Formats: sequence, C-alpha cells, structure tokens
Amino acid sequence: MDSAAARAAYATARNSRKASRLSRDAAAAAREAALARALDRPRARAVAAPPSLMNTLRKKASRLLDDRFAAALRRLAAVAPVRPIEEWAPRGKGASSLFRSLAAHLCARYPMPAILWSAFTDDAGDTLAPIAAQVASGASFYDVARVHLPMKLTRAMCHDILSTPVDVGFLRAVRRAQARACGLDGRLLAAWSETRFARALGSASDEEFWATFVEWLGRAGGMLDAAEVGPLTDYVAARRAESPGFSMRGRSGAALLAAMRAWHVDLAVQRTVSAHVFTPSGFLPAEYREVRREHGADVREVWRVREILSARALADEGKAMGHCVYSYAPRVARGEVSIWSVTMEDGRGETGNWRMVTVEVHNASKRVVQARGRHNRLMTAGERRILERWAALSALGLNV
Repeated sequence: MDSAAARAAYATARNSRKASRLSRDAAAAAREAALARALDRPRARAVAAPPSLMNTLRKKASRLLDDRFAAALRRLAAVAPVRPIEEWAPRGKGASSLFRSLAAHLCARYPMPAILWSAFTDDAGDTLAPIAAQVASGASFYDVARVHLPMKLTRAMCHDILSTPVDVGFLRAVRRAQARACGLDGRLLAAWSETRFARALGSASDEEFWATFVEWLGRAGGMLDAAEVGPLTDYVAARRAESPGFSMRGRSGAALLAAMRAWHVDLAVQRTVSAHVFTPSGFLPAEYREVRREHGADVREVWRVREILSARALADEGKAMGHCVYSYAPRVARGEVSIWSVTMEDGRGETGNWRMVTVEVHNASKRVVQARGRHNRLMTAGERRILERWAALSALGLNV
C-alpha cells in the first residue's frame, strides 16, 4: 500500500472511531436527559431529589442511567434519605443489584430482605414504593400493608412476601403469598399470576372479590387444568360486570367450567360484530422464512405476525382459535392492549395457511403478556422462537 492510500485508510479509521464515540456520547446524554425529566415529574410527596444523585450515579453506577430505572429512581428520590448519597459504596455488578444497593443505602435503617427493593421497580411501584420505604425505616410491614394496600394480608402472608426470592418481583410476591395461603399448587399459581387481574393492583372491592376467586381455585385445584385459569378469569370478570352481586360462593367446578365454555362458544359464534376499526399500536408487523425437514423433504415455512385491527377480525380470530379473545375488544379500543395473530404458511393441506398463536401485548409497558394457541394451548418451542424474534424487533418484553 502506497503512502497516500495508507493515509486515507488511517483517516477513514480515525473518522469512524470519532463518529462511534460521538454516537455513544449522544446516547448517554439522551439517557441522562430522560432520567432528569423523570426525576422532575410532579410527585405526591414534595421531597426534592438528592442534588448529587445524578453526579453520584455518573461516577459510581452509570448502568442505572437507563430509561428502565427512571421511574424507580424517581420513586427513590421521593423518599427522605437516611444517609448521604455521597457515602454510598455500590455493591453488585448487575444493574438490578446496584439499584438494590442504592435503595438500601438511602432507605434502610436496618438490614432488609432484597425483595423489598423490587417495590421501586414494579409496574405498581407508585403505590408499592412508599410502603417499602416505611418498612425500611423500621415500620411493621403488616401494619403498613393493612393501611396502604387494597387487599387483606395476614401476618403469615407478610412473612411469606418478605421471604420471597428477589427475582420474583414485589407484586408477584404478594400474589404468590395469597395463592399459597389458599393452597394453590405450582401450576395453578403460575397460571393465576399471569392473568391481568393478578398483574395489577385493583380497588379494595376488586381485590376482595378476586381473593374469593383464588380461594375457589384452591378448593377446585385437584380437578382443574391450569390452562383453564386464564379463560375462567375472563368469564368470571364478564359475569361480574353484568351482575355486580356475582359471587364465587357455592360454585361447583363442573358447573362453572360448563358455563365458561358455553360463554366462549357464544362469543365465538357472535355474528353481530361491530365494524369498529382499532387504532394501530405502533409496534411492527413481521415476516420470517424458515425451513423444516419432513419425511425426508424440505418444507418452506412463512411465519407472519400481524396486528388485529378490527372487531370483526378479532371475532374471527376467536372463532378460528376456539378462545375468547373477542372479549378484549373494549380494551383494544381504549388502546390498553393490542392483539396480534401469528400465522404460518407452508403450502400443505387445503390452504397451507394456519393460525398458530394469538398474542396479547400490554401497550404502555411494552410487554407480551399472553400467547395462546388453539383452544388456549401453550406455545410450542418453534412458536416461541418466532415470538422471541418479533418481540426483539419491536423492543417488547416477553412475559409468557
């Protein structure tokens, strides 16, 4: 290579390094600006953020300068610190363990269970974080929960919650304790935890009702398939909406399941469907091409993930898949969730175009919260692989 070419190559490499550095700096500045905006949002408690919080995080834990910790840091900043932020000595390598270390330093007068700090990062953190802060300052969790949580917890449940492994999450720890107290086994506990009623805090009356539903699950557990729990909650919620006095008292398992299945059939065959068209969620559709080996020959598959954008299409999906997805129409219309259909075309059979999975996305939190095949079956490994690719494309969390 002659000298002119070498100089040109060197200049190109230098410019590339400079552009990369500027891009990283811009991304870091954007993250910090987003965090600063989050910390400046109005809060229920007018406690100013520690003035040196941002500087301390830049120096000691830059991993926390990320959008996913913005809400948690805002909640943490609303708590009057028990120690100066400048004295914090970070512990842990991962971002989550660093945040727990920071929360313990600022809030805890005494050693606390690690699960307590997940209250700050929970989706329901605006309610849960102040409770965690009071407990960290020395208050009884039972006494604080009795005043500030909409559900009733026994002392044994409170102990169970604080003994839960940290990776479970605070609200899920509460649901876990409630379910365990009612005798739910692991399969029913997992199924109940994934329902929309368990994933969010309800009003006091809602929490009281769903506690009776969990008690019913505990009594019926021996005869109940875990795959029925999600459809049952949809049916029970619909009955309760129709009749506020609806109760779980005296309900036999066989009768409730039969009524639930009849309701699903009614939804599926409903032909007077509104022509309402839904507003797109903004997440991206996708198409993937794969090859599988079958009977010694290659079969080409085309997988598509498409958003369902009309009530008519939603009803058709429910009828074809044998589930009650049409009951989600009001929530889709409000923009709370979006429903997606995963299909696979392989040129086999009559049409070769098969509906495989129906997917529910919680739009605000950008999470896939439910994915079911025909008649509410769980996903296969191949379907999960497609869903993981699509979730990554749209930057969605995968909670299924």
